[in-house]
Parts: sequence; C-alpha cells; structure tokens
Amino acid sequence: MIERRDLLKLGAASAALAAAPALATAAPAGVDALLVDIGYGPAPATAAQLLTFTGDVTQVWFETLDPRWRRPGFVLGGITGGDTLFLLERLAWDRGRRVVAMRALAAPGFARQPVSWIIAPAHPSVTA
Repeated sequence: MIERRDLLKLGAASAALAAAPALATAAPAGVDALLVDIGYGPAPATAAQLLTFTGDVTQVWFETLDPRWRRPGFVLGGITGGDTLFLLERLAWDRGRRVVAMRALAAPGFARQPVSWIIAPAHPSVTA
C-alpha cells in the first residue's frame, strides 16, 4: 500500500521532472536515491543517495537496488539511456514498482538520448 510519505515524494519528484531540461539540472527531487549513467556527463548535485555506473547497470542492481526493492518504500530516480530504463522497468515490475514519471532530456552529441525518470512503489489498485 502506498503511504503518505511516498505520495508526497512522488508529487515533489513529478514537479521536478517538469522543470529545467539541462542534463546537469535534470535530477528528480524527492527521491531516496538517484541512479546516474555517468557516460552522459557528471552526476548532478542531489540530496539523495547517489548511485553511479557506466553502461552496465547489473552490479548496481544486484548490490543495491534489488535488496532495497524487496522492502517497502524506496523511490528511485535516474538519468540513464532508454535501454537501461527499459531493463530497470522490467526488473521493477517483479518488485511491485512502476515507472511513474519519465522525460527525455535534450543532450546533443550523444547517439542515445538520456532520459530522466522515477520508479516508485505501485499503488494497490495498479494491476501487473
């Protein structure tokens, strides 16, 4: 069941996604942790725990995300490529989470466009 705290975080994070389009300011607010593919540039400043990787998110998934997603709560924001988001979205479904916000970022010079996103616990009324 979604708690009031999670709902407030989701509201703050969704508002942050609608703001500045630059990669350096694209970090969603109101998340417990921020996952950033540093292949797109330096990680933005954030108050949340910062998780970084370059290209392959497997190690971060096994060591950090999967154990945390097995417990209630934990809202994750990120700046990654669409391929990484697709993988995380599929893994999140198995842990009762969904992509609740997503925004493509303007980043000229990259073959793959970065995406800012939020994965949060699904509301009980959302079916798999």
